[in-house]
Amino acid sequence: MTHPLRTLGALALGASIVAVAALSVRSGPVAGAADTATTPHTITVSASGKVTIVPDVARVQLGVTIAKPTVKAARDAGAKAMNDIIATIKSLGIADADIRTTNLSLYPQYGTGSTPKVVGYQISEQVQVTVRDLDKTGDVVDGATAHGATDVNGIAFEVADPVKALNDARAAAVAAARASAEAMATAGHVSLGSVVSITDATPVQSPIFYNYGAAQPSAADAATPVKPGTQDLGATVTVVFAIL
Repeated sequence: MTHPLRTLGALALGASIVAVAALSVRSGPVAGAADTATTPHTITVSASGKVTIVPDVARVQLGVTIAKPTVKAARDAGAKAMNDIIATIKSLGIADADIRTTNLSLYPQYGTGSTPKVVGYQISEQVQVTVRDLDKTGDVVDGATAHGATDVNGIAFEVADPVKALNDARAAAVAAARASAEAMATAGHVSLGSVVSITDATPVQSPIFYNYGAAQPSAADAATPVKPGTQDLGATVTVVFAIL
């Protein structure tokens, strides 16, 4: 009689252990498994957009470089030439605040003999002129070179309000990203949801720069043609969309 009872007791105990073990497996999380109830389903798209604009500001780099036998002679000649240049530029309607000195240097010059010897001094003064009426850009170059400027180091064209133009390009990039995401969602038989995040990866914009080099003599009736053309401003964004 005792053997059957012991057997039944052992079976009952074994069943209890199995039940407890099964309960433990069901109630505990599995290590390394993703929580699918909280993990969002998304589509990530990178896209670019651009706007084409006409520059409305020119920045002209010009100046004078003169060599004289003495420091005083070089300074006096440089000062006279620069004062004449600035007066001419201002007579064209350029505001004093739009004329900025960018470089002023004075160096000795040496002869070519076996023993270095100072034979003179060279002074150079450069200014940046901001021209807000582009029709006057060529007049600034011609007027400056006619009144003593020996250097025209380049012209950069920009827009007065680059922030608005870049924001328009960003908006175009976001629209392009949405169009791509909608196409991907349709192909994947899902529905596109709201925007989860937007990351701006727009590169730094640089103005268009034209190098004119040293000023060249020209006929009195010849005008310097200056054409700003157009600029493409681009923006790049990465957009994460939820999918349903």
